Amino acid sequence: MPPLPPVKSLTEAPVDILVVEYWNLGDLSILVPFLRNLRRSFHSARISLLVNPALASFLEGQRLVDEFIPVRVPWARHFNRLKKYNPFSFDWISLARTMLALRKRRFDWAFSGRMDLRDNFILWLSGARRRIGYGIGGGASFLTDEVTPDLSRPHRADIWLHLLEAVHALQNRKLDGFHLTHAELASARSFLAGLGIASEVSLIGVHPGARIATRRWGDERFAEVVRRLLEETDAHVLWFSEPGTLSEAPQLKRCHAVSLNFRSFLGVLSNCRLLVCNDSGPMHLANLLETPVVAIFGPQRSEWFGPRGPHDRVVIRPEFSCRPCSDYCIFDQPYCLRAISTDEVYSAVENVLPQLTHVRDRRGRLAL
Repeated sequence: MPPLPPVKSLTEAPVDILVVEYWNLGDLSILVPFLRNLRRSFHSARISLLVNPALASFLEGQRLVDEFIPVRVPWARHFNRLKKYNPFSFDWISLARTMLALRKRRFDWAFSGRMDLRDNFILWLSGARRRIGYGIGGGASFLTDEVTPDLSRPHRADIWLHLLEAVHALQNRKLDGFHLTHAELASARSFLAGLGIASEVSLIGVHPGARIATRRWGDERFAEVVRRLLEETDAHVLWFSEPGTLSEAPQLKRCHAVSLNFRSFLGVLSNCRLLVCNDSGPMHLANLLETPVVAIFGPQRSEWFGPRGPHDRVVIRPEFSCRPCSDYCIFDQPYCLRAISTDEVYSAVENVLPQLTHVRDRRGRLAL
């Protein structure tokens, strides 16, 4: 492997920047404020994102990234610990080829906010002149700029943003959001009209799914919350499920089962007054769309990964000392979730709804 190029002057503006975030949808959503600030601070630089191939289209049209570099990383593709590090997986060959291609690019700067030895090693393998990250998770020797974490801001979005503070580039901590096209918004309105939902109707989304089983509160519990919502309000409920998944909506009047592709889901979600969901990717997407959420948390810590909107609510049982468990539950089931009652979740929904009466949505229409 050829030697690394010399580090450029700290005052020299970067021409080519690499950002490493190859994990899941929620992780990529959390990255948006960092990317938006990075673009504003270095608007003439070319920004490349090392990304999960399945999510390469997520940020298209947002003008945050100039190039998406798909990468297959074994430990990020599998939840099973044996599959993560299977030495016979072809993913290792794919990863090696990607890293060799990156090294030839001679990036000026490379960022990782993961606090992970493996990511710091990837930064070093990339051959970037400045490698900016955290050494707290190991691999500080792979970095040129080891950043000291700001313990007063433990959320993952803030951990990313703190990297920009280290290079004197952070401009706006709240600079996030997701831009939908006029066609996507019009398509969403047309879809809702097809369900018989008028534009002035109060619309509440419910998403009972989550990629990881230990984060799923349970369809039957969500269904009970929906039943109470329909009995006590005049709202319509959209029961979201991902295409190809088994999630049956309650057979109740004003409850609509919805299974949409990703871009259509974003458009419809932007019309919701509130989303009730697990700790999941849709929770972070709702944050980007400025749709308030009531999020049910189990194995993970909400101060690290929770929603960040002013009207968001987290339902969590804080007494479980085994949290966080990295989703590898030591019990036969995630009792941190099972202990949360439908009364607790409905109470959170009931408390937040009046606060949304005068909240204007992203298109300026007054939410009812």
